[in-house]
Amino acid sequence: MSSPIARRPSGLGERDWAAWARERSRPLGIGSAVVALLVAAAWLYFTSARRKEAFAAQALVQARSSAEAGNLPLAASDLARLVDQYGGTRAAEQATILLGQIRLVQGQTDSAVGGLETFLRARRPDYVRASALALLAAALEQQGKMREAGDAYRQAAAAEPQDFLKVEYLTDAGRTLVAGGDSAAAKDAYAQVLAQYGDLPESAEARVRMAEIGGAVPPPAGAPRRRQAQRSQAG
Repeated sequence: MSSPIARRPSGLGERDWAAWARERSRPLGIGSAVVALLVAAAWLYFTSARRKEAFAAQALVQARSSAEAGNLPLAASDLARLVDQYGGTRAAEQATILLGQIRLVQGQTDSAVGGLETFLRARRPDYVRASALALLAAALEQQGKMREAGDAYRQAAAAEPQDFLKVEYLTDAGRTLVAGGDSAAAKDAYAQVLAQYGDLPESAEARVRMAEIGGAVPPPAGAPRRRQAQRSQAG
């Protein structure tokens, strides 16, 4: 059986057949060229992205070294340049948070708050967002904005994937909300800790703080089982 591609359409002479074949082969050639260009563009993009990540990571190591050596102004300058040049990389996300920490240490609270708020407007991985929100909350505390700090701590807890850090952020939220005069919101934060994470050692502070502000404190997790075991031993 002859191939359908090689079959000459009826009524075409040799010259007409050659023209017909050229007309139909042209779209195939164009399609192949487009595919080749797309493959090349994708390769260049991913190669460039890997190089960008590598350069950004190297710059982050250098900035951290300056910070650890105590040269905070140089570290802050290097981090700001890294964020500007390599935005969108994982290293740039870490650099933004480290830069915020350095600004807080240097007393540049307004700059820290502004930079973190801008950073948080974009979509970020949960663990990055949680760290940035917790740092923003600490900066807001330094500004004396206790209720705003409490709200930021609660947002950090909602984004944080690790339970023990959720407890820490919620406990900080309760503390700052009490300082801001919002005991009801503080009780909500402590209650969330005790209801959802009461079996973690980190929940002990929330239990104490809840009692201090007159909130309902449930029995420690496992207490009924311990009492039942004691009754069994006594019997």
